[in-house]
Amino acid sequence: MTEKEVLQKKLTELEKEYAKTHHNKATNKHLGILRAKIANTKKKMSERKKKSGKGFVVKKTGDATVALVGFPNAGKSSLLKLLTNVESKVADYAFTTIDAIPGILEYKGAKIQVFDLPGLIEGAHIGKGGGAQIASAIRIANLIVFVIDSANSQNLYVLLKELNDLGIHAGKSKPEMRMEKLNSGGIKIENQGYKIPDNDTIMKIINEFGIYNCVIHFVNNATEDELIDFLGGNDIYVNAIVALNKIDVNEKYLQTKAEVEKRTGMKVMTISALKNMNIEQLREGIFKALQMSRIYLKPKDGSADFNKPIIVKEGSTVFEVAKKLHSEIARNLKYAYVTGKSVKFKSQKVGKDHALTDEDVLTLVYQN
Repeated sequence: MTEKEVLQKKLTELEKEYAKTHHNKATNKHLGILRAKIANTKKKMSERKKKSGKGFVVKKTGDATVALVGFPNAGKSSLLKLLTNVESKVADYAFTTIDAIPGILEYKGAKIQVFDLPGLIEGAHIGKGGGAQIASAIRIANLIVFVIDSANSQNLYVLLKELNDLGIHAGKSKPEMRMEKLNSGGIKIENQGYKIPDNDTIMKIINEFGIYNCVIHFVNNATEDELIDFLGGNDIYVNAIVALNKIDVNEKYLQTKAEVEKRTGMKVMTISALKNMNIEQLREGIFKALQMSRIYLKPKDGSADFNKPIIVKEGSTVFEVAKKLHSEIARNLKYAYVTGKSVKFKSQKVGKDHALTDEDVLTLVYQN
């Protein structure tokens, strides 16, 4: 058997054992160890795919990147056209998009790359429908927009599970923990009163990843699954919103919206790509979810240019804005003057580490 076949066989056996094990208090630890074994096997398979496999080639451009993710025939291609004016093959049947189709959404001075991907299907995590290739493109995104038929909202939960099994956690925050590997001394656990698994479970899970000497620091509450994701190393956490499509043919869409928001905690935007309904609200929702700030530059003896903002991540510092402009400007930066919500008064003098907010006006002072 090839290495790929050995790993696949091991994964299948582990998943079968996990599926047939009854979930109760007595089996919780055993199930946790099984999840760790499954995650470690998937990690090895993923590392092997990186060496030999190919995904869609999607070159990042613009200020941020958004992936439209959904089942075939959910309306992604129609939505891409409305958002970016890019033509993607549109038809009323499944599998019409066979490649990653990129476009640019220009909104509030930001250039946001949006790409339409082939529809994910159930079983994507085991390779069905090119699942691994689609996942490779999703991994570069700053935001996932799930395009869901409002009459088939259950599809969202299938997609979330498929992405989770592909190591992509949509709409979730990254677990906060740190690890330092040691040459000896066993496993040391540092926790300041947070709710975490018991020490025996933690050590067994860590051992499953071939680590026997380390210090692990918990800086927040953590579950077994979050510890496993952290140790797996390949998992990513991406912000996500839901575009609940085809509301023009579903009278119960508001009820569906409420149910989805309650169950997932994600923001749900109700739209109709066919009827061009609420698309402007979706643009605003995408902009807010990307957590970007518009910073306006003002020369020392001139006026601010409000037509060409510098787009940066929310909370960026003066130094980070200067670095985006040019590395030499950042290197020679002395201080800055800021007008806006991040300061107490107009043209306040601030240092390099001052955090800016949306629509601040900035004057950089640096040595030429």
